[in-house]
Amino acid sequence: MNITHDPAVFESRLARVRRLMAEKNVDTLILSVGHDLPYLTGYQAMPLERLTLLVVPRDSMASMLIPRLEAPRVVDMPSVFTLVPWNETDDPVAIAARLIGSANTIAVGDQMWARFLVELLAHVPHARYVRAVDIVGPLRRVKDAAEIAALQRASAAVDRIAVRIAPDQSPIAGGKPARFRPTFASAVAEFEQAHQQYVAFHSSPTHQNQPLASGRFGGRGGAQLGSALPRASSRTSP
Repeated sequence: MNITHDPAVFESRLARVRRLMAEKNVDTLILSVGHDLPYLTGYQAMPLERLTLLVVPRDSMASMLIPRLEAPRVVDMPSVFTLVPWNETDDPVAIAARLIGSANTIAVGDQMWARFLVELLAHVPHARYVRAVDIVGPLRRVKDAAEIAALQRASAAVDRIAVRIAPDQSPIAGGKPARFRPTFASAVAEFEQAHQQYVAFHSSPTHQNQPLASGRFGGRGGAQLGSALPRASSRTSP
């Protein structure tokens, strides 16, 4: 999955998140698996039984709690978050509770496993829990420059596919299979890469098929991308 790792992109996104947190009186935001985590950190967590958690206080540095064995997969960005690896003998929920501190209102990502949230309730019983999608969702609907660039790359890939698969090569048009197969195989591979880029920046279980709020995408494939790829992403998103 092609995700940017420019710290400035994530610093800007976290700044916008914190502004909304202040507006909604949310003290801390926590995100585990799902699409919001890579949106704010560039890291796509594996949906395993070990806790990975981004803790974003409203007024201080974010921390990413992660199993030590998985820590090498993270592109460390000290200006964006502090990496907090935990060992097999540690209690990651207790560590998360220490990072959360005395927060009164905690926004929780929709894809966080229930077992971790239930355990966290025992550590931070005084807090009020709300949905993080009410903070991150509105921001993700408005595409920033990095997302628009990714969508433009995907649109250009669709253009190249349309040129490569000429009508006389299509089996629907009665073309020769021997000519069609290698061209089609390479085009499918390119489309899959473009689709992954699109999903990384646009797909969300709670905001699928949302219209783009900004940006235009040129080329013949650009007009078709918005209608074709969301249907694909709705099948592949968790």
